[in-house]
Amino acid sequence: MVSPISPAIGRRAQQTARFSGVAAASLILSAFAVSVPSATAQSEEAPRKASSAAIDAAVKQRLLATLPDPLPHQGKGEAAPSFYLSANLYEYMDGGADIYQLYDVETLLHWDLHTSAGDLTVDVFDMGTPENAFGMFSAESSPAYEYFPLGVAAYRNEGIINFAQDRYYVKLAAFGEASATLLNEYATAISSRIGGSRELPALLRKLPEAGRTPHTEQYIRKDPMGHPFLAPVYQAVYTSGKDERKLLLSVGKDAADAVMRMQQLAEHFSKTGKWETAPGYGEGAMRGTNSFEGAVVVRMKGRYVVMLLNPGTGGEAFFIDAVARVD
Repeated sequence: MVSPISPAIGRRAQQTARFSGVAAASLILSAFAVSVPSATAQSEEAPRKASSAAIDAAVKQRLLATLPDPLPHQGKGEAAPSFYLSANLYEYMDGGADIYQLYDVETLLHWDLHTSAGDLTVDVFDMGTPENAFGMFSAESSPAYEYFPLGVAAYRNEGIINFAQDRYYVKLAAFGEASATLLNEYATAISSRIGGSRELPALLRKLPEAGRTPHTEQYIRKDPMGHPFLAPVYQAVYTSGKDERKLLLSVGKDAADAVMRMQQLAEHFSKTGKWETAPGYGEGAMRGTNSFEGAVVVRMKGRYVVMLLNPGTGGEAFFIDAVARVD
């Protein structure tokens, strides 16, 4: 889709060039004071306002309540905030909406602001649940980024701050000499307005902490390891000596669903490699191996299927402990 290049789109292009990778796919918004847009701005905003009309007033109000009041640094909107539903998110982020839809994004609030410290773009994505918000954040982050304490998890880079908190995924981009100060103040203020949960999803907190590589926690809603039947999955990466392992927790609806997941794994590895018992990894543990996924140890407990990719040397004790933590 080709659209006119508005000032906001220009700023998003600058940010993408400044910060490569999936994390730069979209930006953010915030504010309460609104300036009257020019005729050109009104023309550019018309599709957005038409999209906003279908969104319930209560939903808009909930999103607006995440914005600081008053706005730091004399913030003033270029125009009224824009709102998007999942179905028309592509109007704002053509080519980047698909992954947000995989995480069941419900609504986006977008606002471009002018402040005394520079220009700011605020995007507040309502992901519906804290799990989806963190999942979307983790899908666009990397352990190599500069993390800092805010919300459930947050990172910054030149000109941006992204964080997850409660049901929201917030993305901020600022431009100007005082952009770092501007970002910090707006991010802190929005986090305070959101409130709610500031902890990792409960099932991620069940994973072992010892040996975990910082900031590798993920919540994957669709196709973990390329297998739709395993979703959803909570996972993290661990190091032991020279070995790097990945621990995954596949969550079934009930024990019967977990059995079906085990059966499908057995079918997959039997066709593509080997599926055999895994002595030393606990009662009922199985090992699957093939040429493209390597080795994975699998064990069922209740409605969960616990998996350890690349178990390596001494993985038995780690895996048994991980299974014991799940209830």
